[in-house]
Amino acid sequence: MAVTKNLVLGGSGLVGGALCNYLEQIGQEVVNIDYLNGEAFDLRTMDLTPYKDVDYVWFLAWDVGGAKYLTNEKNLLNIMRNNSELCTKVFSFLEQYQIPFMFTSTQLANVDNVYGLTKIMGEQWTKLLGGKIVRFWNVYGWEIPGERSHVIPDLVQQALNNGRIDLMTTGEEERQFVYIDDCARNLVKIRESEIAEVDMTSGDWIKIKALADIIGKELNAPVYPGTKVGYQNKITPDSTFTTSIEIPLEEGVKKIITKAKEHFGVKG
Repeated sequence: MAVTKNLVLGGSGLVGGALCNYLEQIGQEVVNIDYLNGEAFDLRTMDLTPYKDVDYVWFLAWDVGGAKYLTNEKNLLNIMRNNSELCTKVFSFLEQYQIPFMFTSTQLANVDNVYGLTKIMGEQWTKLLGGKIVRFWNVYGWEIPGERSHVIPDLVQQALNNGRIDLMTTGEEERQFVYIDDCARNLVKIRESEIAEVDMTSGDWIKIKALADIIGKELNAPVYPGTKVGYQNKITPDSTFTTSIEIPLEEGVKKIITKAKEHFGVKG
């Protein structure tokens, strides 16, 4: 596919930022629309018509966060409302102008919660319009810890600021992780392939307790498991992309630790 101009919806987020950087590195033009970038870009209401001449659209924008955000009952109604409105606005634009696109979904799309249900809706809309679907399995990178941040930066923050790591759960639940730079490179490969629907992941399961131990060892912080049993979604997808992993988990964790030390002003 000859793509020179990309419209990235959600290009200021964790994955979107890495994708925009990579697309520019390979010489492609990028237009980033994101509610997070400080401008009046609300995809639920804005007119997308001025962007109808782009070559490709990346639909990454979504009301999402880590487990503590997605499981907080006070957020559920907004997650349902915001993501439904995003779907209506963006998919109507894509249908009207017949622009090739990719919708990024999640391994949790088959989980019975509000977030998973809205991702299933997005997947079905994508299939009807002939777009590509890529499901993420815990893409990670540095984020400023907060309500929406994910497990690795949260654990690093605990180790740096508290000198210990207290898990929300027993830590026995297993996950697979892909670093954001690997994710960005592989997204472009999938765009250029014949793949229509795929899970992009490393294929390597690790318990959250073992992940915390890696971080704890790097920062000399003991790990204390909780008592709550974490959710397990250990599935085997129908189609998995052979993801090119250049940054293994332990190296990615070290990158996040370095950035976290810079953010918090920690020496050494």
